[in-house]
Amino acid sequence: MAQRWWLAWVAALLVLPSAAPAQTRVERPTYSVGDTWTLSDATYRLARIDKELYVFTAGDREIWLTRDLAITYVKRPSESLEMQGLPRLPWPLEPGKRGVGRSIVRVGNVDIEVQASWRVEAAERVTVGGRALEALRVRYTFDPELPGQFGAQSPYQRYGPAAREAHFDVTWWYAPEVKRIVRSVSSKPLLTFELGGEPVTAQAPPPAKPEAPAPRAEPARPEPARPEPTKPEPARPRPAGLAVNVSTPADQARVDRDTVPLAGLVTSERGVARVVVTLNGAEVAKLEERAARPALSLNTPLKLREGANLLVIAATDADGVIRQDLRTIYYEKATPLGIVVRYPADGTQTGEAQTVVAAVVTSSRGIGSVSVTLNGGEVHREAAAKPQSSMVVEAPVTLRDGANTIVITARESDGTVRQEVRTVTLVRPGAAPVPAPPQPPPVKAGREGYAVVIGVGRYENPTIPTLKYSVADAEAVYSVLITSAGFKKDNVLLLTDRTERKPTLRNIKYALGTFLARTAQKEDTVIVYFAGHGAPDVDQRGLERDGLAKYLIPSDADPDDLFSTALPMDDLQTIFGRIEAERVVMFLDACYSGAAGGRTFASRSTRATNVDDLFLERLTRSRGRAIVTASRPNELSIELPELGHGIFTYYLTEGLKGAADLNRDGIVSLQELYEYVEQQVSVKSRAVGGKQHPVMKGEMEGVLPLTKVRGK
Repeated sequence: MAQRWWLAWVAALLVLPSAAPAQTRVERPTYSVGDTWTLSDATYRLARIDKELYVFTAGDREIWLTRDLAITYVKRPSESLEMQGLPRLPWPLEPGKRGVGRSIVRVGNVDIEVQASWRVEAAERVTVGGRALEALRVRYTFDPELPGQFGAQSPYQRYGPAAREAHFDVTWWYAPEVKRIVRSVSSKPLLTFELGGEPVTAQAPPPAKPEAPAPRAEPARPEPARPEPTKPEPARPRPAGLAVNVSTPADQARVDRDTVPLAGLVTSERGVARVVVTLNGAEVAKLEERAARPALSLNTPLKLREGANLLVIAATDADGVIRQDLRTIYYEKATPLGIVVRYPADGTQTGEAQTVVAAVVTSSRGIGSVSVTLNGGEVHREAAAKPQSSMVVEAPVTLRDGANTIVITARESDGTVRQEVRTVTLVRPGAAPVPAPPQPPPVKAGREGYAVVIGVGRYENPTIPTLKYSVADAEAVYSVLITSAGFKKDNVLLLTDRTERKPTLRNIKYALGTFLARTAQKEDTVIVYFAGHGAPDVDQRGLERDGLAKYLIPSDADPDDLFSTALPMDDLQTIFGRIEAERVVMFLDACYSGAAGGRTFASRSTRATNVDDLFLERLTRSRGRAIVTASRPNELSIELPELGHGIFTYYLTEGLKGAADLNRDGIVSLQELYEYVEQQVSVKSRAVGGKQHPVMKGEMEGVLPLTKVRGK
């Protein structure tokens, strides 16, 4: 009997309430018009529910919350702050959940695009409004630094000082017991507030009181006055709890360097007595204060080992309370993009037409795609849905008699390109060994080359921005065509600001639709080059997925009437149809996004956002037509003073002069030229803070030689 009593007593102890653990998984609350939210500065009342927003007001003060409780707008008497398009929080909330998305922060009258990331950091006890509550801590970070977003411009160049105001953090605590955000802390004073007075309940009870007369007498009870004798009010400013706030490194961060900084702040109004930092079980930093301080800063380098690293920050306040922050950081050594060709060896001679290309591609940055071309035609492509650190490539190929050129091209997810070239010669069994066949000439006997080269720098309408280097670009291309490419001067028509025939709409249409149509024959090769502005406008026909028609802008264009004063890209399809030549290649050093800073602008009635390249696909549906553009649809075509040219044209001319002879056979083909230009432009644009990737659309039958390298 005594033993049974003792067991019952132990069981009772096990279920006695102690310090309640923080609730780690909470459901999303809902509010009704009239609900109150008492903060230290005022009592806010839910005035209305607009679509997905809760609008709390207190006189001339407002706080707007999304249904997910993200703070999207705060207004005080003299200032306000607005955030639009915040990434959604997936409820129920629990520590470890995180997300990221693009949002807009309005600073004054300027809308700044930022990357908004959030994370539920921890469940912990906080003291607010004179009461300790269990809460979830959620941190938002807003960062306007989006690499390559504005081409060569940084957000600070684009927005000015306002961009700095769009870089901030905000941390808020949600207490499920009262179903309210009970504290918010940020470098923005507007986003810093705390629960005040007696904590509010989850739902306002007034509607139920009229139904029960008896409880109305309850306000006369001494209950509401009970706090008076105990005088809890003087204790209301109880010290805030111990908090460890780490700004870097982020939890689950993956880095490619072995040393990263630890930065953060440990705070407690009781005073912080000690902070100990350990990495992989070894102490790396220790801060101790004889007299506890309200805050201690964290600033120490962390030496990582390869793989996972466990970081523990343990803080102790003056009362002996301990708070820990645990983070895992992964260190992977940086591996540059590399291609190891296992088979075939360069210069191999074989008697088998069927063979295989085998290679291993590696990169710590992540491999986006790998392609294999044989004699200028793509025979294999692999694209990773998620960037991988290594890829094994195996591609069967069929060789032709004589020399064959195999090019393996690997691209990182950020656009960096690496190539490996192998030459394999097929010698049929029984055939007498002979030296490699002579290299093909750049053009067949009797074939001519014709070209139209256009460069527009100054525009008659002063509202169209002047371009510094488009005329120099056109002149450089013209020079290469009549020298390296061997085009006759009479076969190349040049239109620039400095030529007698100016690049007006009429002259451009004459050059493309009349000059080329009358001169180029079936066996000839035609090259068209244009350097100048491109621009979008509203597509009234409904042909474009993005709703935008695209135009090349002549020198006499009216930006408010592009339809009748500019050259629609779709008109090129008609022009191409007038040209008898079976091989037509067009190079466009222009762009169409309408964004500031490149070779593009938007008409006053048009604001382009997501431009696509469907129009290029239409223009190159016919065999023998190819278009190479300076950039992707939403990117800028960049001009660089150090080059004296647009980046695209600079490397285009260098490639035609011989730098693009990837297989070293003395001939620059169209495929080789594109691969060279795409790689060089991507690397150079990234080096100057931009993002530009040339694009080629269309199909050519066989290899199209463009120039012959001198000396070969």
